[in-house]
Amino acid sequence: MIADEQRIQFEANGFLVVPQALSLDALADVRAAADRAEARWRGDTSLPGGRSEVLDQVQAPIEYDEKFLELLWHPTVFPLVRALVGSDVSMIDNDYFITPPRTLRTHAGWHHDVGLQGVYHPRSLMMLKVFYLLTDVDDDAGGTALVPGSHRFPMDWKFPEVLDPREMPGAIQMCGAAGTAYLFNGRTYHCAVNNNSDRPRRVLIYNYGHFWMKVWPGYEPSPRLLAEAAASGDPVRKQLLGIGDAYGQTLPAGQSLPAGQSLPAGQSLPAGI
Repeated sequence: MIADEQRIQFEANGFLVVPQALSLDALADVRAAADRAEARWRGDTSLPGGRSEVLDQVQAPIEYDEKFLELLWHPTVFPLVRALVGSDVSMIDNDYFITPPRTLRTHAGWHHDVGLQGVYHPRSLMMLKVFYLLTDVDDDAGGTALVPGSHRFPMDWKFPEVLDPREMPGAIQMCGAAGTAYLFNGRTYHCAVNNNSDRPRRVLIYNYGHFWMKVWPGYEPSPRLLAEAAASGDPVRKQLLGIGDAYGQTLPAGQSLPAGQSLPAGQSLPAGI
């Protein structure tokens, strides 16, 4: 499932692209769920998230629809996540981002997501983010920009200041057709690029870490999701939602997908996963 070429690319560059991670049917189902979630979120301003002229953030979409929850353990992408993070993988947070067309500025400048105090971890994978593109993203559509290899930079690294995120030396943009997924190390420096197109950019974001790490505040699974996970008895579902031993929780060997789910035809898990 994670070939030598993929692992080398990820370790060297800090990111990995999975074209057509969502099939056409799956993409249609997720888009429909996204439309329902967005309509509900816009109709009830008490629901959590961020509302601004440069970003609409539907916080914790896994609470809105089973389709979003199931993407946590997507049969093509999650085995890669587990192979990279390790058997103690768990969810840190999840979002649905809608970047309006013709944004005036970026909603997030150049940064990385991992700043654990007292821990120097440039060679450790502490967080892994997965983006699922729900719309086609080209150079003008607000694709996330990354600096390849920057997950290895020193903690005190200072980037030059640029007015346009795309002017950062060495930066590339994560573009692709709807249904594409890309994974990147949380310590890879990245930035939200202005959406200069005439259409919204829509992306689902899942952040994974280690089981001993706390869920980001405001993203703790609801009692409903926890009760359903516990009742399922499924080790993958339970662990990803934070149910288990704080420092000893790991997935069993050979368990990267919930019971009853299988990999797409022609694919297999890495040895030992």
